[in-house]
Amino acid sequence: MKTTIKLVLAISVIALCSNVSAQKIAHINIQELITSMPEYDSASVKIEKVRQELEKTIEEMQVEFNRKSDELQKNQANLTDLVKQSKTEELTTMYQRLQSFQQQASESFQMESDKLLQPVYEKANKAIEAVAKEKGVDYVISDNPQILFFKAVGTMDLLPAVKQHLGIKK
Repeated sequence: MKTTIKLVLAISVIALCSNVSAQKIAHINIQELITSMPEYDSASVKIEKVRQELEKTIEEMQVEFNRKSDELQKNQANLTDLVKQSKTEELTTMYQRLQSFQQQASESFQMESDKLLQPVYEKANKAIEAVAKEKGVDYVISDNPQILFFKAVGTMDLLPAVKQHLGIKK
């Protein structure tokens, strides 16, 4: 009985090992693929335009806040307590609006970036899947060490084939 169990266990381990070794693994530099796609370039231009617009608005708000703050400091001695209090409250409100806008701008920028880049990532993923299927690859591993703790070694690099599939020349 023990011999039979050992034999079945040994056969199972051998079958499992041969199945794992039959798996075809490839790697790809996803970041290089994404940044080489023409869609990424057009999305990047739009993202930069959004960033500049938001930064310009924040800068304008900051300049206005600084101007009013400097004005209050210069004229503080000539103002009544009620006017000082009113102007201080106005500055406090402006500062809170500025901080709120900065937070909203950051969130808005991230959402806009995600929205513009999502189709690029989807196209890249579909191309990777298509090429992997075409080449008979079972697993594709990112070779970016920031994404994984290791770099795939001894695997097929799919980047050239995926670029060719997408018609990317560079």
